[in-house]
Amino acid sequence: MTSFDVDRRIEALARRQHGVFNRTQALQAGASSSLIDRRLASGAWVLLDPSVYALRSHPFSFLRQCWAATLSMPGAVVAGSTAAAIWGFTGYRPGGIEIAVTPTISARSRIATVHRLSGALVTAKDGLPITTMAQTLFDVARPSSMVRLERALDDLLAARRITLEPLEERLAFYEATRRPGLPKIRALILERQDDAWEPPESELERILHRVLRRLPGRPEIVRQHRFPWRDAAPGRVDVWIPAYNVLVEADGRRWHTRVRDFDRDRWRDNLAVAHGVRPLRFTWAHLVTQPDEVIALILQAAELARPA
Repeated sequence: MTSFDVDRRIEALARRQHGVFNRTQALQAGASSSLIDRRLASGAWVLLDPSVYALRSHPFSFLRQCWAATLSMPGAVVAGSTAAAIWGFTGYRPGGIEIAVTPTISARSRIATVHRLSGALVTAKDGLPITTMAQTLFDVARPSSMVRLERALDDLLAARRITLEPLEERLAFYEATRRPGLPKIRALILERQDDAWEPPESELERILHRVLRRLPGRPEIVRQHRFPWRDAAPGRVDVWIPAYNVLVEADGRRWHTRVRDFDRDRWRDNLAVAHGVRPLRFTWAHLVTQPDEVIALILQAAELARPA
C-alpha cells in the first residue's frame, strides 16, 4: 500500500470523526511510525493530545475537541455538561470538554476534564460515544442549580425526548449511594410520577414559612394576601413580602397538573407583573431540597425591585 493510499484511508476516517483520529487508528489504516512523524513535521497533521491527531485541513470545532477527547483514552465517552450541550439540554451550552472513563483508567488529559464513573450508561450520537440522556441528567445534577436542572428535565419530558422509565432505572441504580446531586434529581423524578405525593396546603405553607424565616432582617410576611386581580388557586400557597414587593407562590400540585395549567399560570404571573409585583413560583421539591437557592432568588428579585 502506498503512502497516498494510507492518506486517503485516514482522511476518510477523519471526516467521520470531525477531522480527528488517534495513533492506533492511523496504524490500523496502514501508517508507519515514520509516516506519522513526517505528517506531523510537515504540518499536514496537528497533534492535539499525545497520540491524537487532527487534519490541518479540517476546521477547529467544539465537536472536533469532543472527538479528540474520547479518542485520547480507552473507552472514553463524552459526559457531564458537554454531553448535556450535545444532547441540546435547555440551558447547557458548549464549554470545556468533559469525558468519562472507567475507574481503572488513571491517565490524565490535557484537553478535557476526566470523570471516573462506574456503571454509567453510554450510547452514541452520530458515532460519538456519549452518556445517555438519563445518565447525563444524573451527572449534571451536582453542579447544576435546581432551576436549571428542572428546566432541562421538563423540556425533555414535554418534547417526549425522554420518559420517566430510564430516569427511574438510574434512580434505582444510584439509590443506595451518596452520589452528589442525587437528592435534587430524586425529588424531581418522584414529583413527576403518576402517583406522586401531593402535599396538603397546610404542610406546603409550613415548609414555605420555614424557608422564609431565613430571610435576613425578617421582613414582614403577609399570608394569602388578596390582590384585586388575583384569584385563589387550590394546591398553592401565596405569600406577599411588602418590603420586597415580591409575591411568592408555593405550588404543591402534581407535575401533570402544573403542565396542564401552564398557560393559566403564566397569565397569573403576567397580571402580577402588570400591577408592579414580582411573582416567584416554587414547588415542593424546590423548597425541600434547595432552600438556599430559593432565598437567593427572592433576595435577587428584591434587589431588582429597589429604586435605581
